[in-house]
Amino acid sequence: MATRAVNTGSRPQAAANPEQRHAEAAGPGDAAERPQPALTPPGWAPVTSTVICLLALADAAYLTYIHYANPTGLACSTSGFINCTAVTTSIYSHPFGIPVATAGLVWSFVMLLLCNPWAWRAASPWVWKVRLAGAVAGVGMVFYLLYVELFSLGHLCEYCTVVHVLTIALFIVVALGTAMGLPVDEDQMAAAD
Repeated sequence: MATRAVNTGSRPQAAANPEQRHAEAAGPGDAAERPQPALTPPGWAPVTSTVICLLALADAAYLTYIHYANPTGLACSTSGFINCTAVTTSIYSHPFGIPVATAGLVWSFVMLLLCNPWAWRAASPWVWKVRLAGAVAGVGMVFYLLYVELFSLGHLCEYCTVVHVLTIALFIVVALGTAMGLPVDEDQMAAAD
């Protein structure tokens, strides 16, 4: 014998707001588990760091292209203190067999992934830690390369210098953005909703 459900005429009431509907659909306890940013940076940090990364990526892409296509084809001076060819074709331009230009391209791309606005709002604290570590590593490499250019080679590459300046600027933005970032607590999230 089959039983049939009897409709009593009462319908379940709909949730009053979208958050309640989402919480009911997700199940008990899931609403509180919504990913929250690990920190809230100042508004200028994500945009500024993204622009700096894009500029560094463009410069590093040009240097990488020239490295593989025509190492002596850089559009800069080839005599005197400013001598891109002397720098980019030196023995220091490819440590461990990896061209510095290619390493700079990879670093710029990874930092772009870590510095875009979505990454600044990431829930995992590892994102801001890796972003900060990447910025520190970039500045460390810049100081090494500047030492090599100025004291070992006696020449400076202007395209490399652009990447160096952008790397130091990115470090400043990431360090300040991280230091000024406020840890997000549940009261702030509730006020924002």
